[in-house]
Amino acid sequence: MDRYVRQRRLAELGEAGQARLLAATHCVAGTDGALTELVYLERAGFRAVSLDALAEPRPFAHASLFRHASARAHGAGAWRALRAVTELLERASA
Repeated sequence: MDRYVRQRRLAELGEAGQARLLAATHCVAGTDGALTELVYLERAGFRAVSLDALAEPRPFAHASLFRHASARAHGAGAWRALRAVTELLERASA
């Protein structure tokens, strides 16, 4: 069974979008939520995901909504992974 069959069924992604993910590479910056971002992108199907702990991560716009640091870090990683996928698909469709 294809690992990405459910993603391929999504109208937002489809066959072409999944092919773009499988060919994409991404560098995860910083340490705040980096593990979450790295795992989510790898499971989404990115061909290669690397980590640069010394780079400055993208600012997490919703950080003030989280009370606890661990939840904030997890939310930041999930948000950054979603942004990476969204931006990849937007670049390809433009």
